[in-house]
Amino acid sequence: MDYDFTGKMKDFGRVVFALILDKKNMSERIVIGRASEVRRRLEHGDIEEDVFYDETRPLGSLLINFESDKNGEWNTNGMLLRESYGKDKLLPVGSSRWKMIAPASEFLQNKYKSGEPSAMFAAVRTWEEYLNLHNKRQASDTLTDRLHMMYKPFMVYGEYKPWHKNAVSALSVALREGDSQVELWYPVAKRPFETVVAYASFLPLIFYYTHKIKEWRYVFQQCKICGEYFLARSRHYELCSDECRKAQASTAKKEFTERAKGDRLEQLDVAAYNYWYNRWRKLLKGKHANPDKAAVFKVQLDAFREESKKRKAAVKRREILFPDYTGWLAQQKDEADRLIKELTQKKHDV
Repeated sequence: MDYDFTGKMKDFGRVVFALILDKKNMSERIVIGRASEVRRRLEHGDIEEDVFYDETRPLGSLLINFESDKNGEWNTNGMLLRESYGKDKLLPVGSSRWKMIAPASEFLQNKYKSGEPSAMFAAVRTWEEYLNLHNKRQASDTLTDRLHMMYKPFMVYGEYKPWHKNAVSALSVALREGDSQVELWYPVAKRPFETVVAYASFLPLIFYYTHKIKEWRYVFQQCKICGEYFLARSRHYELCSDECRKAQASTAKKEFTERAKGDRLEQLDVAAYNYWYNRWRKLLKGKHANPDKAAVFKVQLDAFREESKKRKAAVKRREILFPDYTGWLAQQKDEADRLIKELTQKKHDV
């Protein structure tokens, strides 16, 4: 559902952020919209109800991907809205406060289109507050106070992440009574889980969420494959998704194949060397030993050894195919037999 951040007419019904946590399936469902439409969507499963957002995601997604604002862009645009109140008579002819706040309107529109529910909700609530407070007494101060309450977590998550120990304590600083108010909708009809509903601040949602994570003894883990953080049942879980599990299985298979190939490579190399070595030993110390001819054979043995090392290294660098190397080794065994036969024949001729 689209939202018009240039609209000048107030809409009836407050916009709420509804959160449902499913421990068994390790999922979170977030619905953003007018309170009455959100309630009907959850209780009756009516997909025709107009809501701004309705998604079910892996548990922990909200906290992991929560909007962050280390540079204070939300507050900057909020101040632009605040300062526009009562400016119509002070602005140059041909201009208006609506033109003055156009950058803030564009900023909110982009945040809404980001698809991240925390940013979407804050964008809609910002515009709704701006319209609702216009022409009211102390509108500027009231808007500043409400937006500060809304944006407070953005600055904290700009510096910390949910898995940092200081995140919750930083959010708890200067917590006011109004920040902790939240509605709890109990299970009814097609809504099998309790629903936490926030209106003015994200803080109660965050504290509720982190409390549940602690209660269920779940932990934030960093995936060994993609490096992204995710919520896991225990420290034993090291992969965040089926895609990463498939990637790990594929990598493990390749590594096993490479190790097996490497082991086989070494085995064949050693076997070929021993084949040469045993024949040299017979010439050197066997029944028909001949040191001179053994020395001739040893020269060829050393040459074979050096060439085998080069070719084996080339196989590991994938410059030579494994079958080509094994074929060469077989040829070298034949060469050892040919050489030993030649040297032995010469001995008999003498």
